[in-house]
Amino acid sequence: MAMNMIGNVQERSACGETILNDNPHVGEELRLSWLFRHSDLIRDMTIGDTIKKQKLTNILNLIHFKGDFIYAILKHPRYEEKILAKIHPEPCLGDTLFCRWDQAYKGYGFERYSFQYLLISHDQSVILAQPRLISANDDGLTMQLPELSPITSKRKSPRFQCNDVKAELFQNGFHATGEVVDFSPHAFRVRIQGASSALFYRFDKDLPATIRLYVDDDVFYVGNCRHMYQQQSDLGVEIVVRPYQIQRKRNKDKIIRNPRKQGLPAISAIFEHPLMNKTFQRKIADISTSGFSIRDKADAAVLVPGMIIPKMTITYAGLLKIHCKTQVVYRKDESSTRFGLAIMDMGIEDYNKLNQLLNNIPDNEEDMINEVDPDELWELLFDSNFIYPAKYKHIQAFREDFRVTYKKLYNECPAIAKHFTYQKDGRIYSHISLLRAYERAWMVHHHAARARDGVPTGLIVLKQMISYLYDLRRLPSAMLDYFICYFRPGNKFTDRIYTGFARQKLNPQVCSLDRFAYISHRANDVKSRLPEGWTLRGCSKSDLWELEQFYMHHSGGLLLDVLDMKNNPQPTLEQVYAQQGFYRKWQALALHSSEDLKAVIIKEESDVAINLSDLLNGFKIFVVDPDLSLDVLLAAVENIARAKSTETYPLMIYPVQYAENKNLGSDENYMMWILNAQHANEFIEYIMKRFRMILN
Repeated sequence: MAMNMIGNVQERSACGETILNDNPHVGEELRLSWLFRHSDLIRDMTIGDTIKKQKLTNILNLIHFKGDFIYAILKHPRYEEKILAKIHPEPCLGDTLFCRWDQAYKGYGFERYSFQYLLISHDQSVILAQPRLISANDDGLTMQLPELSPITSKRKSPRFQCNDVKAELFQNGFHATGEVVDFSPHAFRVRIQGASSALFYRFDKDLPATIRLYVDDDVFYVGNCRHMYQQQSDLGVEIVVRPYQIQRKRNKDKIIRNPRKQGLPAISAIFEHPLMNKTFQRKIADISTSGFSIRDKADAAVLVPGMIIPKMTITYAGLLKIHCKTQVVYRKDESSTRFGLAIMDMGIEDYNKLNQLLNNIPDNEEDMINEVDPDELWELLFDSNFIYPAKYKHIQAFREDFRVTYKKLYNECPAIAKHFTYQKDGRIYSHISLLRAYERAWMVHHHAARARDGVPTGLIVLKQMISYLYDLRRLPSAMLDYFICYFRPGNKFTDRIYTGFARQKLNPQVCSLDRFAYISHRANDVKSRLPEGWTLRGCSKSDLWELEQFYMHHSGGLLLDVLDMKNNPQPTLEQVYAQQGFYRKWQALALHSSEDLKAVIIKEESDVAINLSDLLNGFKIFVVDPDLSLDVLLAAVENIARAKSTETYPLMIYPVQYAENKNLGSDENYMMWILNAQHANEFIEYIMKRFRMILN
C-alpha cells in the first residue's frame, strides 16, 4: 500500500548491486527492491501534520498483529540512490523497535546501506518516521522511535490492495490474463506476469476494452473500461484501466415498484469485499425487497458500480440477519457518496424475513399481520363459503389432520409456504396463501374473503401477494418460473382475475387455461387386474414425446413445462419438503395396449391436508385415446393407489370430454391456470386496470 500512496515508484533491478552481494542469483532477486525517486515527498511531508510516538507505537503493533509489513528507505553506500525495502516490525513495547528484513532480501547486505526513514502505510495515509538507528545486521534493524513523525492527509481517491484476484482483459482479438494488484473506486491496476510490451501491439488504447475479475469460478466484475496508462517492469506489464461509470439497471422499467423504506435507524449492511477479503459495515439509507442504498464518505468508498458482492448481510438491530447476493448498480456523489445495490439472489427464508420486516414498519394502510390464529382462519374459510358442504364432506374425515398440518405449515415452513391475511381487531377478513407445488412452480390457493363493514377485502391480500411475488420471481433460489391456480369455473371473482387475463392474452405459452373433470373415486376392496396385453410402466422418452404432441394439440399450454418430467425427476423438491417435515412426490406412468400409448397417469403424493381440495394428492390422467375403456383406466389407477377401501381419492381427467362421454358424473370441473413468470408484469398491469388498483 505504501507504494500506491507514494505514486509512480518504478520497480527495476538496481545497477551495481552485485558489488555488495555474493549471491549468484542476485540479478534475479534484485527486482524485489525498489528505487525511491520522490525526495519531494519527503520534503513536503516534513512540513505537514505529525503524530506522536505513542500513536506510532500502537500503529506498529497493529501492523505486527496483522502480519503486515512496512518499508525502510535506505541509501546506497556508493551510488547515493535510495532503495525502498520491505521490513517486518516486531512488537514495540517502549522506545525501541526491531524490524526484520523480508526473506526475499536474504544475502543482499542491506545492513551496509545508510538508513534514512521508515515509510508506513496506515488507513489510507502515509507516515514518514525518522528514528535513530541503533544497530543493523543481516537479521534486521534496531531503532529508537522519534517523539513526532510526519503523516500525510488521506488520498482523495483511496486505493486498496487486492488478494489473489485474477483478471482477464479482452478487446477484439486481444486477450490477456493477469492479477489485480490494487484498485480504487475509479480504476483497476492489473499485472500481466511475464508479459512484454509486444503483447500490447494488438491492443488499441483508444478503443474500449472489457475486463473480467474473478477468483476460481466466482466472477465479481465484468464491464467495459478504457486504457489509462501502462508500464513495463521485471514482473511483466502493469496496466491501469478505468471502468466506464454507466449507471446499471438490473431490471426493466417496472409496472410497480415496491415502496422503499427510509430513515430506519437500526438497519445496516455488512459485507465481505470480494476484491479485498475484508469485512465492511455501512448504514442502509433506504431499502425495499429489490435492493437498497448505502451512504459512504468519498475518501472511504470501497465499492465500484457493476461489482458483485456474493456475501452480503442485512442486519436489523443486531438481531435479525438476512443474507443475500447483491450488485452495485450506481454511484451518486451528493453531500456524501451514495451507492445503490440490487439484490441478485437470496434464499426464500431470507426473502420472507425481509418482506416481513418491511411490512411491519408502520406506514401501511392495511393491517397485514403475519401471525394467524388457526381458529380464526377456519372460521373465515367456513363463513366465506370457501369450505362449502360438498367440500367439507370430502375432508371431514381428516379434520384433525388438517388442524395439525395447517398449524405447522403456517408457523414453521417458510421454504414451501407463504400466507397473507388482512385482520382487524383479531378477526380475519381475507386470506390467500402460496405453496411450492412443483420444482419451479408455486400454487396460489385458499383465497377466501368476506366484507368488512360492507367493503370487499379480497383485493387487499391479492395486492400484498402480487407485491411479494413480483420481486421474488427475479431470485434464482426461489425457483419461481410459473404461477399456478386452480378454481371452479363460474366463480365471478376468479373469472375476472384469471380467466379474463388468459382470454385477453390468447397465448397459451404466456398464460394457459386447462379444464379438468374432478372425480372423488372410492377405492375397491379387490384390486382389478389389467386385461392381457395391457401394461402400466414408467414413462419412456417416447411416451413423454407422444404426451407432448397430444397436449400441444389439445391445449398448447404450460402444464408439461411445470411438471418438467423430461429433465427433472424433482429430487430437490422432495428434499425441501422432507426438511420441513412434509412429503411431496409425483411420478408419470404410461398405460399401453400392445405398445400403443392410451393414457398417461401422473401419480401425485403429498400430505393429506396440505390442500383443502386434495389437488396435490391424487391422479392427473391424460387420456390420449378417447376410446379407452373406463374399466381399464380405473383398474390401472387402483393398481397404483395406496388408498384403503373406505377412502376416496381425487381423479383429475383431461380432456374433460372423456369424462362427459363416459358419463362419469364428475363432482365438478376445475380450471388449471398457469402463468409464465416472465410475463408477470403483464398480469399485474391487467389487475391494476381491471380493479383500478394502485400497488405502489
